[in-house]
Amino acid sequence: MSTQTDRVATAARRLQILTALALEPRYTLATFVLREKLELTGFAMSNTKLAVELAFLADLELVDTGDSTVSLTEAGRDVACGLVKLPGIATPAPGAL
Repeated sequence: MSTQTDRVATAARRLQILTALALEPRYTLATFVLREKLELTGFAMSNTKLAVELAFLADLELVDTGDSTVSLTEAGRDVACGLVKLPGIATPAPGAL
């Protein structure tokens, strides 16, 4: 059973994934580079946990995943910028991106 704290942390982690991709010039990163960037921003996670989060975001069509890359979709950028709010993903602070 998930606690409120777990839900908030998961929502923040998902937003951070989208934000990290949104800050890239082509909105694409190698999965291992994304994991390193997340770790540097305080969102360290295992490869398995990252794969689970990417699968969740891909199901919502917010990211496209390849063999070893992940790309932000237009819908994902809208969420990262706070233009669209979705359950399970935190909303960025105004002007955060």
